[in-house]
Amino acid sequence: MKINILSEDVILTLTSPENQKLVLKEIKEKPDNSWLKDWFGDQVFIPSKIEIDDDLSFEIDKLNPESTDFINAKRLYEGIKGITESAAFDQRLWLGLTFDRFYDYMKNRFNVEREANLINRWFMPKKNKKRSLYRQGISMLWWYVYLTYDKEREDPYELTKFIFDHKDLFINLNYRGYSNSKDIRLSILQALKDFESDGGDVNKKSMFSGLYKYLSFLGGAYLLDIFSKEEIYERCYAQLVRLSDQHSNRQYSFKL
Repeated sequence: MKINILSEDVILTLTSPENQKLVLKEIKEKPDNSWLKDWFGDQVFIPSKIEIDDDLSFEIDKLNPESTDFINAKRLYEGIKGITESAAFDQRLWLGLTFDRFYDYMKNRFNVEREANLINRWFMPKKNKKRSLYRQGISMLWWYVYLTYDKEREDPYELTKFIFDHKDLFINLNYRGYSNSKDIRLSILQALKDFESDGGDVNKKSMFSGLYKYLSFLGGAYLLDIFSKEEIYERCYAQLVRLSDQHSNRQYSFKL
């Protein structure tokens, strides 16, 4: 089955400031997406060349909507066929899935009583496209897997599960230029995961932010790409231990 995408004209209309409250009202009050046809007639969706499994569906937990993120992310990643990275940057794809196939899921997953959720979760504000990819309700699921899937592991989704339990940590990491390297990115996440497994606390912003600042400092002295995955991991883990030891007095040491 081909994925239906939204046209640019439809997106511009739905996201225009003067229409945001009207769109929010439609989503809140209408049981399905039929209101789109009232707005645009038959010109809402355009068939794309990207294939998606016919039977792909998402789990919905009305009591704890966030609890299904990981399993749904796996299903989406495995269910979309032949998608390129450049195509995955295209908001028309994710908004098409949002307003078509996964409309019911989106209404349950993100509280439409909040206008901020409409802007950041249903749509993709253009002022920070990379941030939008990691926040929009459907694109987030695919990108989190794409950036953490590691086929060399016994469980290729091991780090994916970890970051779905630590979204702030992961979003903060992906604002750093060095995270563009898969080896560096996965080594950092493995160090954080192991540190937590060993009893450390990685949820405090001072911990993961302190680690990322250290890596920026290290990258100012060396090209991080010269280090092996094992060396990046060892340096990250050692810095997390130092940060934990020094956390009480907020003194952070950067050791090369």
